[in-house]
Amino acid sequence: MATASIYRSPQGEAEVIALYEQKLASLAVETHSRMVNTRFGHTHVLAAGHPDAPPVMVLTGISTGAPRTLEWFLPLTKEYHLYAPDPIGLPGRSAQTPVPPGNHNYGKWMVDVLEGLGIKQLPFVGVSFGGGILLDTACYAPERISCAVLMAPAGLTRVPFLGTAIKFFLPCLLYRCFPSRERLLGTVQPLAGNTDDYSLQVFDATLRHVKLNVDPPGPFDKVSLAGFKAPTLVLLAKADIFVPVEQARRRAKELLPGLAAVEVFAGPHIPPKPTWETNAERIRMFLKETV
Repeated sequence: MATASIYRSPQGEAEVIALYEQKLASLAVETHSRMVNTRFGHTHVLAAGHPDAPPVMVLTGISTGAPRTLEWFLPLTKEYHLYAPDPIGLPGRSAQTPVPPGNHNYGKWMVDVLEGLGIKQLPFVGVSFGGGILLDTACYAPERISCAVLMAPAGLTRVPFLGTAIKFFLPCLLYRCFPSRERLLGTVQPLAGNTDDYSLQVFDATLRHVKLNVDPPGPFDKVSLAGFKAPTLVLLAKADIFVPVEQARRRAKELLPGLAAVEVFAGPHIPPKPTWETNAERIRMFLKETV
């Protein structure tokens, strides 16, 4: 049986994938692609950094794609071999098969990816939706994670529904119905601030062409995460519309037995480039301390 496309049209799919390929071609580092089979469908994994360097798994947010994730953590490729999978059921080169919510299915998918890569255990970095995948993996197979960094992670707290609907989801709907540059800027600003032109193109194409009917993993509880003892660093955005800082800080202390620190960086859920560079350096130091 054919799987329904996540795209609203073939033309829309071509536009989204063209932006993916544009970012991949612009990366200032050599990359290698692999396809691995999982119980939910084929998964594309993009790798960068010296193949003999210690491996690190970096997990992306919704509609970000592996090339953008590698760009965010490019400084880490000097010392580590990064693996960045395209989440299944989202834009990218992986299968468009939706992952059924619940039952730690994202954790199962991640274990299948690791098996396909021939990796038993490694550090994980999870951003936004990727943070939820990391936490789901921590519930299902905590032994696969040697240490973890959660950056503005999904699943740690519930999204503040009313405020987020007013600030983001309703503007998204209005933009899809009545697109304009002014409306696009107003839609993106609460999520990513004054972002770059490429990101605006990605937001535009995603909002117009992609059906984002995706349930993130979580929320999680003490019981499901009790076996996850790996050292964990949590990085939170001060102006995050999805992950309230104080609630997330409290939940991290309650849920993560191996919590090393909770730190807050300035800016929105998707910060500007200088903040990514600062966070990448903080993550590098954390990895050196724990790996």
